[in-house]
Amino acid sequence: MPPTYPAPPTYPAPPTYPAPPSYETQTAHAAPSAYPAPPSYGTPAAYAAPSAYAAPAAYGTPNVDVIQGPAPIAGGVICRLCGCGPAANVTFRGHQGMIIIMRFLSAPGPFCRDCGLAAFRTMTARTLVQGWYGYISFVIAPLTVLLNLARRGKVAHLGRPMPTAFGHGRPMDPGPPLLARPMAWFGLLIPFTIVMVLVLSAAYSGS
Repeated sequence: MPPTYPAPPTYPAPPTYPAPPSYETQTAHAAPSAYPAPPSYGTPAAYAAPSAYAAPAAYGTPNVDVIQGPAPIAGGVICRLCGCGPAANVTFRGHQGMIIIMRFLSAPGPFCRDCGLAAFRTMTARTLVQGWYGYISFVIAPLTVLLNLARRGKVAHLGRPMPTAFGHGRPMDPGPPLLARPMAWFGLLIPFTIVMVLVLSAAYSGS
């Protein structure tokens, strides 16, 4: 027959703990105290509006406007060579005859009185010497001289050149008058000599 085992030992019942208190019976925690309101700062003072800046002092108007070519000023324009005024917008011409071909020269303005007279005398004296050598040039040269003489008064009647803000104020030296230049007298003798040679040639060939 099978063996008999002893009965297992009996353990004492576990101790009973008191039931925990219900949430309803717990002491309610006091609500946290409200934080004190921050101190009220005074209304910031309004900043004063910045004082208006004084308008800059008005600088004087320059004598002339910035120019590219003729620029109006009181009484005329300024010279393109020295920047003085008053000036006249005039162009002097020159001519060079080279038997078969010819060359036209020009000195455009505007010019003050001194620079204009210098251009007139130089271009006219050069034409009197170089402008006769050719059939057509023999006619064009005197017409060029007469044209320059007609335009000379535009600069000769101007006032004394005065410096402006847009020039160095040193006009050209006009030099001696046209008829005080040996070149001009030599140039006037050229057509007279040519005419005399043609007349004498025709006279001798017809005799």
